[in-house]
This record gives sequence, C-alpha cells and structure tokens, in this order.
Amino acid sequence: MQLDQLQQGLQNAFFTEGHRLIFWYDAPGHFSDALGELALDGVQILNMAGQSTFGVKLRLELDEPQTPMLLYFPSAEPAPEDDWLLDIKLYSGRFYADQLSMIFNELGLTRHALREHLAKRQAFLGSRKRIEALKRLVTPEMVEDGLDLAMCAAVVGAPASDISTLLFHLADEAVVEETGLEGNPSSLEEMAKYALVPSLVRALQLEVGYPATQGELSGESQLAFGQLMLRLLTTGYCESISEIPDWAQNHAIASVNARATSRALLSRWRDSSRFYPAFDVISGWVAEALRIEDKIRDVPLERLANVATFEVVEKQIIVDLCQAIPEADVRDLEMFRGIIAERLDGYWASRHKNDERRAFYRQLYAALNAAIDLFALRQQHLNGFHYESVEALYHAYCTELYRFDTAYRHYAVASDSTSVELLKKLDEAVERCYDEWFLGQFTRNWSERVDAEERLHDWKLPRIPNQQHFFRDVVRPHLNAHNNKRLVVIISDAFRYEAAEELRERINAKRYSEATLGSQLGVVPSYTTLGMASLLPQRELSYQPGNDTVLINGQSSQGTANRSKLLSDALGGQAMAVTAEEVKGWSREQGREAIKGMQLVYVYHNVVDARGDTASTESETFAAVEDAIEELDTLTRKILMHLNTSTVLLTADHGFLFQRSKLDATDRTSLTEKPDGAFKSKKRYVLGTSLPDNPSVWHGHTRETAGTTCDTEFWIPKGAHRFHFVGGARFVHGGIMPQEIVVPVLTVKQLRGDKVEKRTRRKVDVISPKASLKMVNNIQRFELMQTEAVSEQLKPITLAVAIYEGSEPVSSEETVTFDSTSDNMNERMKSVRLSLSGTDFDRKRDYFLVLRDKDLGTELERYRVVIDLAFTDDFF
Repeated sequence: MQLDQLQQGLQNAFFTEGHRLIFWYDAPGHFSDALGELALDGVQILNMAGQSTFGVKLRLELDEPQTPMLLYFPSAEPAPEDDWLLDIKLYSGRFYADQLSMIFNELGLTRHALREHLAKRQAFLGSRKRIEALKRLVTPEMVEDGLDLAMCAAVVGAPASDISTLLFHLADEAVVEETGLEGNPSSLEEMAKYALVPSLVRALQLEVGYPATQGELSGESQLAFGQLMLRLLTTGYCESISEIPDWAQNHAIASVNARATSRALLSRWRDSSRFYPAFDVISGWVAEALRIEDKIRDVPLERLANVATFEVVEKQIIVDLCQAIPEADVRDLEMFRGIIAERLDGYWASRHKNDERRAFYRQLYAALNAAIDLFALRQQHLNGFHYESVEALYHAYCTELYRFDTAYRHYAVASDSTSVELLKKLDEAVERCYDEWFLGQFTRNWSERVDAEERLHDWKLPRIPNQQHFFRDVVRPHLNAHNNKRLVVIISDAFRYEAAEELRERINAKRYSEATLGSQLGVVPSYTTLGMASLLPQRELSYQPGNDTVLINGQSSQGTANRSKLLSDALGGQAMAVTAEEVKGWSREQGREAIKGMQLVYVYHNVVDARGDTASTESETFAAVEDAIEELDTLTRKILMHLNTSTVLLTADHGFLFQRSKLDATDRTSLTEKPDGAFKSKKRYVLGTSLPDNPSVWHGHTRETAGTTCDTEFWIPKGAHRFHFVGGARFVHGGIMPQEIVVPVLTVKQLRGDKVEKRTRRKVDVISPKASLKMVNNIQRFELMQTEAVSEQLKPITLAVAIYEGSEPVSSEETVTFDSTSDNMNERMKSVRLSLSGTDFDRKRDYFLVLRDKDLGTELERYRVVIDLAFTDDFF
C-alpha cells in the first residue's frame, strides 16, 4: 500500500466524511512505521500499542473532546464485550487499509454498506484501467445499483451511467461487431462476467418498463440485447401511430410511462450526432425481423406521418404521396405539403445530419414539393387559359404563369438527381401535367391571341421595352444619369425569365445588394445571333445578304472581339466586352486594372445554351439552369464587391422551351421541302428571303420583329412545335412562346449605410400563446405560434423544443420549422408532441419548455411548465 493511498483515504475519512475520531485496526502491524510519515492537518495520530484504553477514553471524552484523532491499533479488533471503547466507536469512523478498502476510499464512496457490495465485484476491480474509469463515474452517495451501472459505463467506455448512454454505447458496439438481433455485444457479455447485468435489467425495468424475467433479474439468464432493441423500437412505432396492432402485442411495452420514456430515449438516440448511425442499422435489423414493410402497406398516410422509427416508413410515405398528389384537390395538396414539412424536420430527411441517406430523402421531398406546386397551379386554372389579349397573357406569365415552368424545372432537377423507381409514376404524371395540359392549354390561348391580333406584324406591347432598344432605353439612360459610375451588363445565353426570378430571390436574401426584375419583349426569331446583336448599341441592324450573320452599322456582331469594338466605338473607347470566364479568373487587382477607365462593360455568360443546345447534353438543361443561377449570383457579387461597380444589369439573348419526355409526331410541323430563299433552317425557325406563305406556320419579317433594315423573313412553327427533331429536340428556342421571348432584365444595386441596415434579415419569432403551461400526461402537445409571416426580410426558423429541469432535458426533443408566409395567425400555429423521460416528477419543482434555434444551438425562449401527472398505466 503506497503512502499517498493511505494519506488520501485518511484525508477523505476526516475531511470529506467529517469524522472527529477514526479507528484503524492493523493486526499484522504493517503500517506502524508509516504513522510518522502521515501528514493530516490538525489531526493527532495516536499509536495505541501499550496505551491504557481507559486513559485514552478519558482523554477523548474529557480532556480533548474537540480534537480530531486517529487511533491506530497494531492488533486485531477486540470482541464487543471486551471493548472499552465500544461506545465511542459507535459514533466514530472506521478506516481499513486492505486493498478493497483502499479502492473504496479511492473511489470516494461514503456509504459503508457499499463496502460489502464492492467486495462482490472483485473480478471487475482486478483491472487498474477499469478502476480509473470508474473513478470518473461514481458519486459519494451512490447506491448498489448505481455503482453497478457506473461499472457498466466503465466497461463500455461511456462518459455517464444513465440508461440512455449505456444503451447507445452497446448499440454502437453491436453494429461494429455486426451481432444482428441474435447476438450480444461483447461488452454486455463482459458485464455478465462481473455480475453487473441484473442492475442494468432493474434500471431498464424502472426506466422503460422492460418486462424483465426472474432469470434476468437474478443473473441466472442473460439479457438479450436484440430482444431489448426489438421491444424499444416496436414501442416507439406503436406510440407514433397511437395503437398496438395485433402483430405488436408481444413486443410493445404497454405502460404509459414506458412508451413516453421509450419515445424520449429513441428521440435522444436519433438526435445524437455520434450514435445515430447505429440507430439506422439497428432500426433496419428490427424492421427486417418484424417484416414491417408488409405491415405498414395499408396504414393510412396521415397515421404514418408521425413515425420516425423505421426507414421503410419514409419510403412508404413517399410512395403514397407519389400516388396521391396528381389526383389531389387543393385541400389535400396543402395537407401533403404539411406532411412533407414534418418529414423534412424529422429524422430520415434531417438537414442537420450530413450524409447521403438524408440528402437522398431531401431530394425526393424536393421533387414531391415541386410536384405539389405544379398540380396546385393546375388546380387554380382547371378550366385552362382564356386571356383576352397577348398583352394580358404576357403580364400573366410575368406575374404568375412562369411558376409552371419553375415547378417543372425544380421537379426535374430533384427527380433526375435521385433516379429511383419510387418517382417513376409521378414522373409520368408530371410530364402529362406540364407537357400535355399546361403547354397544350397555354400555347392554344397564346396562339389564338397572336393570330387574332396579327401580333407578328405589330411586335410590341404597351409599357414593355423591345429587346432591340435595350441599349437606347435601358443602358444609355443609366450612363447619362450616372456618368461618373461604371455599369456592368451581364448577358447570359438562354437565361429565361423564370430563372431570373429565382436569382432575384437569392440576391435579395443578402444584405448588401438589392435586385428588381423587369422584362423586355425579345426579338423574333428568338435565337442567339439575333438576340445578342439586338442588345448592342446600334444605328442599323441587318443581316448580311445570303446568310445569318447579323451586322450592326455594317460590322459583324458575332464574337466577343467584334462586340467589344462596337461598344468601344459607341462610347468613345470607354466600353468593352469580356467573357464571364475571364471575369471569374480575375483577382481583385487584375479585374480593376482590366476595366480601368471603362464606363460600360458587357460580360458574356454561356452555361444554359452551351449544354442545352447540344444533342449529347440537352438532357442536362435544367441542371445547367441551376448552375447558371449559382454562377450568376457569385459573378454579380464579385463585380459589385471587387470591381468598383454599384450597378449590374443582367439580361439574356432569348429563353427556351424544354421538356424531359421524348417528342412524337404530334409535336412536329413537317416541312416537306426546304423553301426557296431559305438560308438557315433550325428546329424552331427558318430564315430566308421571299419565303412563300404557309398556313401551318407563322410567317413574319425581322424588320417588324427585330427592327432590322433588311428584308429577311422567317417561318416559325405554331405553338411549341418543331420543324424537325434532328440533333435533339427537347431543348429549343427561336419561336415566340413566352418562355422564349419574355427576356429578363434584372437590375442589381449595391447597398450601403442605412439601406443595408433596413435590409438586415432576421429569423421570425416564435412564442407560446399560453404564458402558463401544465403537463398532466406523459405525452402531450404544446402549441407554438410564429408571430410574423416569412418575407424577404424575415427568414424561417427551425426550433429544437424540449422540457428541461435545470440544464438537463427531461423529455424528448422535437424539431419543427416555422416558415409560413400567411398573414393569418391561425395558419402560423404549429404543435410539438413531447414525451417525458422517467417517472420522478414533482409539481413543485421548476421545469421549463425551452425553444432553441436548431441551427445555432442558442436558447430563444423558456416557459415554466408545471408537471402534475395523473397515475395511469394504460398504453392508450
């Protein structure tokens, strides 16, 4: 025995346990020589060898009744009838210097009844490593089962000995060791070797209502970890659907306390960043053992919506939604949207867990949300489109109808990224809705109005600028009004209006810039060469005789170098053109030097057309749009922040039409032969001179649709048709559908000072509508209210909600996102369903409902909760 161990044990006896007198019997007398080396501040050490017992008794009780003393006896303890100090011993402390006693003292234990219990754990105490781990886990007043649980924690390497932590570590070990449900993790076998499992079973019985057998409680039979997991997860599933099906009767733990605590335990497990992967695996084992996939097939969608226990439930919900969305009415679509919101806040699709499984489900739900958007729009226009003029249709597209294209694009991107059979039938329904219903109805109304108004002979609309006047009507006024400030114009090939609206929203989500979106009426045919030329400064716009080279003031407008020269000529050397790739490669210093002295810079960006207008990559069109939005957002920010520019204009040469499905003969306007005089023939237009009339096409003159000074004419197939499918036909442009000729003009301005402060975004506030809260059931709902609608300046918030006692959660933690844009307060209400963990609750203690920002981990609000549980022991 080392001196420091003796010192520590005696220090604990006198100064921690608070004894004045300590009796130490050492029959062999091994420690007689060590007495002089002990340093116990204020304590007198008395070697009782040869001392008068009666004299010492008088000294202790009369002469020095306050003095702390250590009475060391280098002899055995006398029998009680021969012990003259027995009465003093009864109110004094004892010290033992054997190995077990030293460990007892080293652990800081104070209840002497534990010494006997500790003696039964000699096998555990045989390892210094286990003792050191145990020292970090014990508390002085532990009881026997508590000490055993601390030993269990030492075995599994857990930082705490509560049931949840022990189970999480055992589960993690089971997954690593691939035990399945029929084997036990090795640490559980080790616990059995040290006789610790009965205490673990009693704790499970107390905490989660585990129906322990007598053999498990006595240690005669081993706890089956797989069966425990099966019971816990089955109970969690049954609690979520509010019933115990016949197949679950033998597995579910049936008491109210048990289901509440099980739910809280499973919630904590799923929320653990370290241990949730083990839940995924074990949940799969249990699901397979129960054949849960077959059992949930006929469970209504609304009842499955609360289940987080099994991944197959997530798949079943998605299958059910895929089947229901296309035929649902507005009310059901909104209900489905709510279910998806809950699932995105839930476990299997959580954005707070960055793994492929969760990303996969988030993409699936993104597809479903986009499908809901599309079918909800159809519900609003069930009778088709019957606008009275081209002007009305144009404005309807700019304010609302573009959302059909956006929803279709969002669906396609999300669906393509998953490539699973789950969405196959929904894919088909979405294609029918967009291609056959929307485009069919929309093109019919548009074509009728274009023909009735002979609009191709009068290609202009009130209050809508024409694309060929872009420099004159948009760029030049800005330069004149801000002659000392640089203007940058970004022209993104085939960047259509609906994508520009999404870019506007993304830019406006930031503090230091503000974007407003307008439009211009695109030139016809709506293709790159003519569209790009129309955006440049010009006195005269014309085609070179015999081909499609577009000349400006007699000079070619094709290529960055020619465009740069035309700009420079128009502004006396103070304008230039560059590619977006060049700008992206500039450092701050390189960029400022490159455009030094320039009042106007045109930046040419090509992402959408580069991939969409190529047969081998046209299927990537919508992915290219997503990339273009991201690039343009970054490019705009770089120009504003780094290149001494306060305003950026973003526009396009034309838009496009695209559909995912293959076209058939009904989508084609056949040309039996190429007309005389044609010098360019594409899928959506034919260019030439002296073209004959043809009743199956729109026949027009670029003089009327683009302001050219030449006699170039065109044919365009009516509606959304193509002349041919050669070289890919799903991505096209050149015609006069709104998707092609509603050209965006996005104005982005840099903000400073007070304007920045006014645009500072914050998250919406959420409160409890009730100031006084009471919990009378183990599982109960709490209402929460979003106090304001989400807007450009008010962002959604995701909350983690739980009940706490002090800093410790005593309930499940639920995640809920508040993102309502409604002005109706009732529509901004949501509820969370919390379950208490354990049974030790007192209505007089302080508990709080705590709202935390899930992303930041910061506490936002807390409300006192009175927990006053009625006694009940029924499952439902």
